[in-house]
Amino acid sequence: MKTHSCARSTLFNSLVLIAAVVLLLIPQASPARAQNPAAADYDAVLDFSIISNPNGVWSYGWMSPLGSPLNLYTVTDTTTFPGLSAWLESGMMMYAPPFVGHNDTNGVLCFLSFCVPPTYLHLHPGPNNEVSVVRWTAPTSGNFFVQGRVVGLDHGGPTSTGFNLVLNASNILFSASINSYKSPISFHHTLTMSAGDTLDCAVDFGNGNYNADSTGIQFKVTQVE
Repeated sequence: MKTHSCARSTLFNSLVLIAAVVLLLIPQASPARAQNPAAADYDAVLDFSIISNPNGVWSYGWMSPLGSPLNLYTVTDTTTFPGLSAWLESGMMMYAPPFVGHNDTNGVLCFLSFCVPPTYLHLHPGPNNEVSVVRWTAPTSGNFFVQGRVVGLDHGGPTSTGFNLVLNASNILFSASINSYKSPISFHHTLTMSAGDTLDCAVDFGNGNYNADSTGIQFKVTQVE
């Protein structure tokens, strides 16, 4: 009887050890993954439309200077560079900035000295520092998780712009100087907003020259508890 008891005890301990090892091998959700939503409710790249402006919660336009009223782009261009569509003030894309452009394909498109991945919008400031803007307007009141990236798209310059994330046209939440090519800078915030509040992703000409200032942005917003 004593021998049987010892055997059962040894078997039990072995099973407990195996169970503990299995639990350790099961991937656990990290705190960051639990806090950050897996999919955004609003995505500036995926939601882009050349049909209307404003486009739901999104607006595309320019201001001068930063913080002044937003002037909506009224002209569209889908032919100057095949695969790229854009909202702009006048003329043709790249030859008459400022503008906001979108890569309509699944691959990277390169023209002149810039390359636009399909995962970024393409913003360019104007010659008189017209600030190119993608604006998100809160459709309801609540807490929102805002995340994004900004990157230089021009390898010839390289890009030399200033980026600002602005709440209600006056409160700068994040600023960055973009002085390189393909070196993205990330930002994220959790904000309490009221319906009608705005968030602007704004790109100016940085060093005082608008040449070679193609800048890519990602901009996602998710309502959270």
